[in-house]
Amino acid sequence: MLIAGIGYLVWGHHLFSAGISDVAKLIFAFLTYLVAVPTGVKFFNWLATMYKARIELKSPMIWTLGTFTTFILGGVTGVMLGAVGISIPLHDTYFVVAHFHYVMLGGVAFLMFAGIHYWFPKMSGRMYNEFHAKVSFTFVFVGFNVLWMPMFFAGVFGMPRRYYDYLPEFEIFHQISGVGAVIFIVGVL
Repeated sequence: MLIAGIGYLVWGHHLFSAGISDVAKLIFAFLTYLVAVPTGVKFFNWLATMYKARIELKSPMIWTLGTFTTFILGGVTGVMLGAVGISIPLHDTYFVVAHFHYVMLGGVAFLMFAGIHYWFPKMSGRMYNEFHAKVSFTFVFVGFNVLWMPMFFAGVFGMPRRYYDYLPEFEIFHQISGVGAVIFIVGVL
């Protein structure tokens, strides 16, 4: 509930570069940092549930561990964007695009796939091929990171978002991301 409640109040960090007052910047920066506290508690709760457990690295667990990895990268970059001095130069760049996808796609879609892999055999009475499921995860995880990680670097180098065309120096980031998209799609299929 704290994550949802505080998370609802952090929208103002998107206005750091829009000319809001310094007091409002301070309040929204504080709230953005504050949401990291219950999120960190939740993350460590997830890890604590595995402590001394008999973990079997089957597909649902692998997808869950993939979620931990991608979500923590998204969360750390979110805390970075809570700092006014970092957020202003990065706000309208691909850094924010990468951050958003690591949190939302990495934190939600990966868990959705974990749930599907866990519940499908129980609901359908049929077991999927575990080897194929692990190969699928590998392609999706590698593709996901090859797709979105270059966008962090492109954003740091100043590639703006919401443009239909980009300067030639950003072409390599698009090419790498394009390869990642293909790998990602192959994994999903």
